[in-house]
Amino acid sequence: MERRINQRARTDFGVIASEGIYESVCRGIEISTSGIVLDRGREVVEEDKRLFFGLEICLPERHAALFAVARPVWHFGSQQAFRIIEMSDVDRLNIAEHVDLRRQGGAWLS
Repeated sequence: MERRINQRARTDFGVIASEGIYESVCRGIEISTSGIVLDRGREVVEEDKRLFFGLEICLPERHAALFAVARPVWHFGSQQAFRIIEMSDVDRLNIAEHVDLRRQGGAWLS
């Protein structure tokens, strides 16, 4: 059963996932205003399953990074999905605009 309520889009941009002093450079491959799927470039390991992560999201059409606090929801292979717990309204609006741009380019998912 699908529980998605926000529009999402396939995409490709850099993300830095951090937990304490540890940082991991990832690729954002799917995004909505409420969540993101990252490709870690390797198998997800136990250290990638912490309770909360800081995400630095580098959208291609923005000069400054967006910041979020997120929690892991699921993982499969090298992909890991996160639910965005805390993010400024301005950053959520920037993500919504990114989804709209990707939708116009044919990368929209229901």
